[in-house]
Amino acid sequence: AEAQRLQEMYMRKRMLNRKLLWLKHQELPNPQREAKMSLRRQKLQEEEEKAAGAGGDMYPVPFMDAHPGNRRLTRMEEAARQEELESRFRARIREQKLENARIVKANQPNVGDLVTDPIERHVQRRLVRQREKIHAGLESILTQNTAQILCEFLQGVSVSIVRIRAKKPRATQEIQYNVSSDHDPEWVQRQLNILAPKLRSQLALKVNMGQTPNIRFVPFSHSQEVKRKYLFKYARAIQEQ
Repeated sequence: AEAQRLQEMYMRKRMLNRKLLWLKHQELPNPQREAKMSLRRQKLQEEEEKAAGAGGDMYPVPFMDAHPGNRRLTRMEEAARQEELESRFRARIREQKLENARIVKANQPNVGDLVTDPIERHVQRRLVRQREKIHAGLESILTQNTAQILCEFLQGVSVSIVRIRAKKPRATQEIQYNVSSDHDPEWVQRQLNILAPKLRSQLALKVNMGQTPNIRFVPFSHSQEVKRKYLFKYARAIQEQ
């Protein structure tokens, strides 16, 4: 008895789910249903107009192959009209979707330095979190790695990560670094370019990133205000005073 009652409740639940699914589908735009209803209304209107103006119809011309009231011709004509109406309804739905997408994807203006667009704000926050993870992971990898990489390949070079730049989380991350040891910067750049894919794979395992972006090492260039060539004229002016 209990198993029979559970089976009845299960069947009742399935029937209820089917009804709810049918109601949900009824609310969705259906070009075929709309075309049938429009064609039916047009046929009723044409019959009313024909009944109102009865007596003025002429006989069909004699050279026609089939009578205008032939069922085959009528079905073909109705099918063509229904396909035309379906195409119009689909085009209207497509225009509405494009307009809604244009509204949703419209760029929201920033208020000063405050980003009001939620998607852009989410991307920026994700970039910050990703940069922190990559920075910490690369600093650890470049100081705590195998002797084959640190001593044989890099020959004990000391590299410090200054900052990481990228426009998108999946874009190539530019790793700006400084060489604090007595090594040729061009040689260090060549070695890091060769080592970049290996460091990327180690970074993916160490930081546990779902999709690790490509990395490219770029030597950090100081701004003009802190360069010796820019500051030399001020030092000379102070010395002359």
